[in-house]
Amino acid sequence: MVDWSLAGTGALLAAACWTDVRKLRIPNALTIAFATCGFASQWIFHGADGLALSAWGAAAGFLPLYAMNRFGGIGGGDVKWFGAYGTWAGPAATLKLLVLSIWIAGAFACLLLVLRLPVIRGRASKWKWPWGKHPAEGGRGVHFPFMLAVAPGFFILLGEG
Repeated sequence: MVDWSLAGTGALLAAACWTDVRKLRIPNALTIAFATCGFASQWIFHGADGLALSAWGAAAGFLPLYAMNRFGGIGGGDVKWFGAYGTWAGPAATLKLLVLSIWIAGAFACLLLVLRLPVIRGRASKWKWPWGKHPAEGGRGVHFPFMLAVAPGFFILLGEG
């Protein structure tokens, strides 16, 4: 990823993490602004080919997560965030980040399930959980900001170089 694209995606990630962790929400204004800037920068630097790559990247980020959203597995802000990310990064990097993020989120889910084990539940329920129902209780209403899984995936991709 080139420097200007990295700067754009890094800023998008930082802003989304901030709002997702604080409010479990990624504002439309953020994703729309970054998607618009992603399309514009690709067009300015790469012309029509860049614009096409940007559109494919947006689709690669938006469509798989939209399907997950329809089944209740992820919030709408995360769907739009991945679409905006795709406008900057293109389809290949977007799909890589998507797969990594889902794997990392799965690992977090396993850790949250461990908190429900009888030997751990008592102590775990005393820890503060800022995102709705405590995971030690289980059931519906347990939330986790997906951007906390996306951020490590982003840094793993940066390490690949």
